[in-house]
Amino acid sequence: MGTTPLRVSSLSALALFVGFFAVGGSAAAGETTLSVLGLEPAAGAPESVGNAVTEALRQRATSTPNYRLVPGRDLVEVKLVFSCPDEAPTCMTQAAQSIGASKLIFGNVQPIGTDAFLVTLKILDAQRGVVENWISEQITKAQVAPVTLRVPVQKWFAALTGQALPGTIKITGGVVGATVLLDGVQAGLMGTEGLTLAGVAAGQHQLVVSRVGYEKFERNLTLAAGATEKVVVQLKAIEGAAAAAAEAPAAPPPPPPQVVEHEEEPPAPPAGPAASRIAAWALLGTAVVAIGLGGYSSWRVNDINNQLDRFRRYGCIANPDDRRCTADGKNYLPDPDPKEVAEVNRLKLSGDDWVATQWVGYGLGAALLVTSAVFMYHGYSVTAVASAPSQKRPSLVVMPSFGPGSAGAMAYVRF
Repeated sequence: MGTTPLRVSSLSALALFVGFFAVGGSAAAGETTLSVLGLEPAAGAPESVGNAVTEALRQRATSTPNYRLVPGRDLVEVKLVFSCPDEAPTCMTQAAQSIGASKLIFGNVQPIGTDAFLVTLKILDAQRGVVENWISEQITKAQVAPVTLRVPVQKWFAALTGQALPGTIKITGGVVGATVLLDGVQAGLMGTEGLTLAGVAAGQHQLVVSRVGYEKFERNLTLAAGATEKVVVQLKAIEGAAAAAAEAPAAPPPPPPQVVEHEEEPPAPPAGPAASRIAAWALLGTAVVAIGLGGYSSWRVNDINNQLDRFRRYGCIANPDDRRCTADGKNYLPDPDPKEVAEVNRLKLSGDDWVATQWVGYGLGAALLVTSAVFMYHGYSVTAVASAPSQKRPSLVVMPSFGPGSAGAMAYVRF
């Protein structure tokens, strides 16, 4: 620490740089690199719905010729990394280029009532930096399954990418109440005027119409883009099936349902936001303690400076080479005795220790404040989503954050 006065060091900036992900390989000739970001559950929509639609879109992109799927993160994570609160095309283009995708599909899921959801999807051209197309369609809870999502996702993907316009299949004849399967998925029941299937993707399809007591009707057809295909169904009754049904004794009426009174258990609070809030406040308290330690260290450094002032020597006015005067250069001071020298050395060592403690307190406090802010955002700003229990284990996600004139890192725990 020398004989010069000790001074309190100020913390000018704290920057954490974290580098991650590298995109390898280039797209083959004629291929379009496409990334599907995890859909954002909005306004209390279950996260499982967004995950199911996202996975169905990625499978569709994988099975579509001339498209190569590029792994992508969730939309919420991308918006945090690149500071895109409103999904601006400029910011989303930067995200697409960072993962090596020329096309980017993203969107959200919103609840409609108690048994339906509104799915909004957008496709962005990263080379031009514009949103090429978007759709917004409704699905029911019964459709949120890998098998039942295949038909609507096929139509959405075709509409977004402009591959082909969907067509219509009109089915007439048959028997009222017969079940209609399209590509192995139930599409509806035959009515008095038949059944019309709209929004069917262009291409080859298998149509099956069946009902108990009748022979199954099967037809393979090719639907052109934007065309309407008419199918006349003829169901032949199985011999003896009608007579056996007539001779069978009528089934006794079912007993009246028993009403069992019970108290509904309140839904368990979502674990993710609650854990984020606890972590945020714990980190904030630790940050305050660390910054307090830095402030106390600064006070000790200043106190030691004041104690050392009486031992300082300066050049004399009469003889500048003689450094045994006070600060005014006039009052002569004798050389310090051994006890004073020992006291000066002790104070300098103590001052060095408090300077180091000061930097540790301020630096650790700033890092904890940044991490606490991330947990605060996830605990209070992001909408809590109550979904079915999953087998996923908690994981720590660390992402870089870039802004005008600054850089840093953000970390949060995903439950």
